[in-house]
Amino acid sequence: MIKKINPVLLLVVLSVLVFLIRKFLFPDYSDAALISHFERLLSILGVLSIVYLLLLYFICSFFFIPILIPLNIVCGALFGPFLGSVVSLAGILLSCIGSTISVRYVFKGMANLASRQKEVKKFLGQIDRYGFVAAILVRLTFFVPYLLQNIILALTAIRLNELLLLTFFGAIPGVISYSFIGAGLVSFDDAGTYGTYLLVPAIFLALVTLFINTTRRQFGIGRDED
Repeated sequence: MIKKINPVLLLVVLSVLVFLIRKFLFPDYSDAALISHFERLLSILGVLSIVYLLLLYFICSFFFIPILIPLNIVCGALFGPFLGSVVSLAGILLSCIGSTISVRYVFKGMANLASRQKEVKKFLGQIDRYGFVAAILVRLTFFVPYLLQNIILALTAIRLNELLLLTFFGAIPGVISYSFIGAGLVSFDDAGTYGTYLLVPAIFLALVTLFINTTRRQFGIGRDED
């Protein structure tokens, strides 16, 4: 499944979708109007806006609601690419905790359902064989939804503190990329700024893809096993 996904094409499609949403669903919202709207929202909620978002990350991951990537994009739109990345990374760490608790101790039926899926079984087999190397590759593959990553890693025997450490380092490229895309939501009228906000995710995507492919070849991850 992962091999059939072209990450560059995915990024382009996502950018086009964002543009179409702005163009047809919010045609009266200029960049200035969006910025003003976000500023009003932040002024009303203040620091609580961050608290609410982090709580939403945890609740959605605990109950398997697949909106973690949109939340990442919202963080970038609300707080800008840099603070948005920090807030979103904290949210992804909380989502890891929420999903792990949910899969391992509360909704065990989800573990049984997920573990029967062919692709999930393949990931789990590679993690069992290659350990943390395969696990960090799962985290780095940020065009795979965070929630699916959370569930896969929760099904392993890796301890929660180790999962958090893997998530902290492995989620950074995706968090930054989606935050920059979110920041681009309020920068369509500035071609230079919008181009920068798309260039950063493209660079991260290229570097991560190169690292993943190189590591997989080096360790033989993904080869058909006897």
